[in-house]
Amino acid sequence: MFPWVRHLSAEEVREFVVDLVEATRDVVELDVHANLHRVTAEWRATARILADPELTAELTRPLPGDDHGEVVAP
Repeated sequence: MFPWVRHLSAEEVREFVVDLVEATRDVVELDVHANLHRVTAEWRATARILADPELTAELTRPLPGDDHGEVVAP
């Protein structure tokens, strides 16, 4: 059902399954479907990035510039 999980590491697959089970419980127990869609969309996007080595390298490289300190919550 989720062929793209082959691009995730074993730990990421475990995290995805936990997220998926929790979101499925929300559907069954609370009739809330948005979490299930969000979980699958976010993990699929992660797999898409990991499937492209150039994109993975670009998105995981250190950011240029100086460290401007801690960001405070608004």
